[in-house]
Amino acid sequence: MDRFLLMPKYEEWMRREAFIRQAYSSTMIENPSISEEERAKAEVELSVDRPDVANYARALEFVDFMSRDQDVVLDELLIRQMHWFLMRGMSDHHYLPGQYRKETNWIEDNGIKVYQPPHQLDITPLMRELVEALRDDGLHPILKAGVAHVHMVAIHPFVGGNGRTARLLETFVLQSSGWGFRNLLALDSYYQRSRNEYIGALVSTLGSKFPDRYDATSWLDFFCMSVVVQARLLESRLTEWQMMVDNIHRELRPLGLLDRQIDGLVYAARKGEIARRDYIEVTGVSHLTATRDLASMVDKGYLIAEGMGRNRKYRTTSAVLARPVAHEPVGAQQRLP
Repeated sequence: MDRFLLMPKYEEWMRREAFIRQAYSSTMIENPSISEEERAKAEVELSVDRPDVANYARALEFVDFMSRDQDVVLDELLIRQMHWFLMRGMSDHHYLPGQYRKETNWIEDNGIKVYQPPHQLDITPLMRELVEALRDDGLHPILKAGVAHVHMVAIHPFVGGNGRTARLLETFVLQSSGWGFRNLLALDSYYQRSRNEYIGALVSTLGSKFPDRYDATSWLDFFCMSVVVQARLLESRLTEWQMMVDNIHRELRPLGLLDRQIDGLVYAARKGEIARRDYIEVTGVSHLTATRDLASMVDKGYLIAEGMGRNRKYRTTSAVLARPVAHEPVGAQQRLP
């Protein structure tokens, strides 16, 4: 990943995209009512109608922030904070954000009970053991992240949101140990595309009830495959992104466009469109300046305006983008050759 030299603001845009993509993908694993079309549209902005998705995005931001601080120690409190961000404000108060469950629980798939976690009185000692094991530096970070994921699912310490918390914990372990691929790796997307295989790997590893010991090989095989596939996809996306940015700067800078206008065109080319509010956020200019800049780029043939008033959006023309940008595959599992 170090060979890709992206401007910090462009990399931050990609990171924001990754947050949204992960938030939707992770939520879709447990909530199949979210359509692929809705997820694709959400790469522009989160829907206010999906508080569960918005919570996951905020939890990812928390994980991203904490994983950058070398003084942060992985402990039970940190895991419970992840769960709090994930479940806060949800209409069902039964979820107890940030608190271990005080009752029995189980995992269902399509209404069928497939796994019985340990008794609630065993949760605290089991979570303490998990945290201590994850502090051991003798295990490779990728394997450690996989172990963190599967054992969080095995313990199932919360009333709800256990799978998503396991994926957040996995992300923290990878990012805090330097294996987060610049915090752009979206493993949740692979799990969502390969949902049956994902659940199957967990079930085949854990069985139907909490085991004192288990062989995690089948799960770790699947997990390591997800890292390889998503890392290769990320490399492809970064290559296409860098080529697009370099092309826009090379072709348009000599024509007298301002740096902020070029940033707006890069944003529009990446997202597929840009609204005036997006341009203001990206460039920091006033409403009046944004209106003038966008109108100027329309007049010069770099943008096409669609819609009226507040609904007006601007799309790039062929003069700006001659090469498509790689996006996440939709609806099908990507496999290695």
